[in-house]
Amino acid sequence: MHPLAVAALQARSVAARAPLERVAADPFAVGELARVIALQNLRPDDRSTALGMLDKLRALGTVEPAHQGLHCQLAYASGDHALAGALLGSYADVAPGIRTALGLDLRNPYAGGSGHGWSLAELMPSVSIADGTGPPLDRVTTRPIQRTGHPRRITSIVTTYQPDQSLLTAVRSLARQTWTNQEILVVDDGSPASFQPVLRAAGAIDPRVRVIRMVTRGGPYVARNAGLDAATGDFVTFQETGDWSHPLRLERQVAPLLADDALFSTTSAGVRVTPELVLTRVGEDDVRSYHLSSLMMRREPALHRLGRFEPIRSGADAEYIARARAVLGSAATRHLNDPLALVRPPDADHPALRSYRSAFRARHAAGDGRCAVPRRLRGETGAQAYDVVLAGDWTRAGGAGTAGVGQLRALAARGLRAALLQLDMLANLREGPQDLDPVVQHLINSGDLTQVELTDDVRTRLLVARTARVLQHAPDLPSGVRAQRVVIEDATVSEAAASAAHRLFGRRPLWAPAGPDGRRRLEAGNDLATLDLPGTLDAGQWRLDRRGPRADRPVVGRYCRGGRAEWHRLRDELPDTGRMDVRLLDSAGTAGPSFGRFGPPRSWLVYGPGDVSRRSFLYQIDFYLHLPPAEVPADPDPDVLAALAAGCVAVLPYRYADAFGDAAVYCDPAELLDTVRMLHGNRRALRDQGRRGSDFVRRNHAHELYADRIARLATQA
Repeated sequence: MHPLAVAALQARSVAARAPLERVAADPFAVGELARVIALQNLRPDDRSTALGMLDKLRALGTVEPAHQGLHCQLAYASGDHALAGALLGSYADVAPGIRTALGLDLRNPYAGGSGHGWSLAELMPSVSIADGTGPPLDRVTTRPIQRTGHPRRITSIVTTYQPDQSLLTAVRSLARQTWTNQEILVVDDGSPASFQPVLRAAGAIDPRVRVIRMVTRGGPYVARNAGLDAATGDFVTFQETGDWSHPLRLERQVAPLLADDALFSTTSAGVRVTPELVLTRVGEDDVRSYHLSSLMMRREPALHRLGRFEPIRSGADAEYIARARAVLGSAATRHLNDPLALVRPPDADHPALRSYRSAFRARHAAGDGRCAVPRRLRGETGAQAYDVVLAGDWTRAGGAGTAGVGQLRALAARGLRAALLQLDMLANLREGPQDLDPVVQHLINSGDLTQVELTDDVRTRLLVARTARVLQHAPDLPSGVRAQRVVIEDATVSEAAASAAHRLFGRRPLWAPAGPDGRRRLEAGNDLATLDLPGTLDAGQWRLDRRGPRADRPVVGRYCRGGRAEWHRLRDELPDTGRMDVRLLDSAGTAGPSFGRFGPPRSWLVYGPGDVSRRSFLYQIDFYLHLPPAEVPADPDPDVLAALAAGCVAVLPYRYADAFGDAAVYCDPAELLDTVRMLHGNRRALRDQGRRGSDFVRRNHAHELYADRIARLATQA
């Protein structure tokens, strides 16, 4: 998939399509744009628009193999089964899973097909549909299969709330398992008394069924824990209400556990189907999916070594499996890829689940500690009030945590109620959603920082977006965050960001540059905050022991965040000479694609993402080079401030002299080599210049300055 398509799908906004639209000049890019429009499905006509785009490509004979299956799926989803069949017959490169699903769906008698040659036995052995009324999924059955007696018992736990006929489907499928030594626990999560007849019917299906009724609703995993406590089996497995298990599921999943005492658990695949047994899902290449609820585990080790499920509303099964791998080792769980269940389509993932996954992965990576659970997953409602919410990209790539952690602590030290909100920069989604920076996530898990979600009910006096880029492609989701004032830290006005701020937070934003030059550029006709918000940092965290030059020649470097334009500008402005050592930290991994097969100049040492920390990188260099384009305001840049705090000598264009004074040295690109060689040759002057830079940061850019200005903005009438 095209990286821009990956990013747009994760961003979940119409605005995120624009970068892909700009490069959609060839059939592959057009097909990727059609994929994004179809799978985002944010507007009523999105899928018909995507289908039309692929129809046009087909008329030109240019539908790429990667998009042929999608074209068939969209035609089927539109209701034009004749077109879907024609496309399926004419395309040679449709993925096998898509071909299988569409082939069955086009013949499915319960979805408008002829029924000729249709059978789910193509996916699972012996499956058929019994006569009767009601959705066919509730009438799935199999021919009789040889049953297996065994002294080891399996407890199957089905949790339910306000059950209907689908509960009986789930229980019947468990009662028909070939593994006969089984108890089936139906745990009702506090349903009203009017649902008692369905629960009684479930209990009457088989003598091995026992119904447990919770007094009040606690959520599905509280109910699972009640079932786990009541279980008597050697092994325990789970099933969602409405899912149907093949009679061989328990037998197949327990076999590896019986064969290997070191194995803790197994999971199996499921086939997602609608109640009419339609298999096609737009954008999915395989009929099989990882079926988390199929988890089967040894009961005693589960209770004594792992404990119970987190008592939350969603996502606890994924955490439990991750916990098992962290505690027992990855080899302690085994996945069976054969489909052993029919699974109803899930609800869309709530955005809070991403935050929860980041939290529990950080917890398990650390080996202990707390795990932060978003309020929505805890079942908590009601508004929360804050003085300040800092919205930024708090992933490692986004970098908001570099200064943001200290700024949030400084705000708390002033008695302000402060929280952070994760909003992604589109460029950082090209490989999918990232977890939060581990440092930030650890502080959230420990309770030192507070994270809020865009969908939470939040009221804040001030919301500060750390850059316009986190709002330019913000998700088209309903927001529960409302602010009395919104400020965007940026010197470049973005109408897309301003519109998103108004949509998400209920206010048109004010713009706060980092310094006077940015303010001068913004003044004409823009709504400005009364105060600038300069970059700040904890100088002590960056301080390094420097006693002289790093080598016998100047070592010059910089932190590179941009793309092709930045790399080509550096190539044009940096002299290619052996008299200067050039080292560059490529934070975005864009150096390779920017230079192509010949790569960057051979005299450069380029570190990729993750090769070295920023602090270690700064320790290697004498001079930090900052030569931005002319349109960038000449105000203190956070990367320059970090370099100064680390004792590097900052080399800047002359236009920065008003901002930094004697804390930096200044030159044009043509003067760079002579400037750094002269200072490098004078050990004392080099050391004194580094000291002036670090003193400048400590005096003028401490986090307390940021907290003071934010407090003033938050309390202004």
